[in-house]
Amino acid sequence: MATYPETTIIQGLTRIQRERRLPPQAIPRPVHIVAGQSVDAVTVVLEGDILKQYRILDVAAFFNIRQAQKAAELIEVSEGQRVQFGQELARRGKGRRARSMLSPVEGQVVRVEDSRIIIQASERAVEIQARIPGELVSVEPNAVQVVGNGALIQCAWGNGQYRFSPYRFLPEEGFVGLSKLDVRISEYRHVVIISPAPINKGDLLVAQQQEVAGVVAPSMPSNLREFAMQLTFPVLLTEGFGQRRSTELIYTLLQSNMGRQAAFDAAVPDPWSKDRPEIVIPLPSGGTLPPAPALDQPVAVGARVRIVRAPGYGRIGEVVALPDGPQVVGSGLRLPCARVKLPSERVVVVPLANLELLG
Repeated sequence: MATYPETTIIQGLTRIQRERRLPPQAIPRPVHIVAGQSVDAVTVVLEGDILKQYRILDVAAFFNIRQAQKAAELIEVSEGQRVQFGQELARRGKGRRARSMLSPVEGQVVRVEDSRIIIQASERAVEIQARIPGELVSVEPNAVQVVGNGALIQCAWGNGQYRFSPYRFLPEEGFVGLSKLDVRISEYRHVVIISPAPINKGDLLVAQQQEVAGVVAPSMPSNLREFAMQLTFPVLLTEGFGQRRSTELIYTLLQSNMGRQAAFDAAVPDPWSKDRPEIVIPLPSGGTLPPAPALDQPVAVGARVRIVRAPGYGRIGEVVALPDGPQVVGSGLRLPCARVKLPSERVVVVPLANLELLG
């Protein structure tokens, strides 16, 4: 029987397609974009309003008119229309003697009934950026599809923040060395910091004090989750919580693209969402379209995999054989396994449940 393990994409150059969508409760605003248009990572591709409070305005009472029908004839807005603060809603008279009713809020006219205007006020405005440079292939009022090329590194966890920024590896002394720098002239200010080692709360406090643009690390203690969620810059864990060592392939890929800007999207993992925390480094394709990542593939001979549990956690190898029957592993259990060749050319037997495909 074929086995379909979780897939994490770590690719030096691939085709990346992402959907950007307004929150379900947002009312979209018109945005002047079209399919086929090129966008930057920070281009606003969707705008909308989260509406909440209702305001009921009585035109007849405002103009002191007894007949509702006559008051209704003065209304100059219609249902579904967006209105700005101070916009004219109704007018009585002409010239200098004209008197106007102005909107007390920004929002949307949801009902015009007799002489009353009901406006649902905007609680807050929402702007959605493309987040990766590329091309819009689909544009709808509530969602767009963006396609770009680049290196893609999917991570294990993020704190919900986003930044498009250059990045640098920590100085040799780590966060201790970073804390000694003058933040006013530091080359790490407004730059995402890459830490090859697990981090702690003190490291995050140093990063905050040094005004960095973000932090990428293999892991951190799980009790720091809520603290990291309160930070205003992205925190990305490539491996997860605990004291996990880094995957060499990830940090080699980051090192080889040093000097470029990258999109650090620290999406909070959600089983009901397609979004994953990830790092995207935009790259030229050289005139040919790179392939899209392979997803939903079974484990097969030749597949590139990563070991996700001890022993051998974090090591990457290639499946060279899939034995027909269960194999005896170190714990004494008999389990479905794969034979994996490591970079050292050593072949190890690994339970299929301990493997992750690298798309």
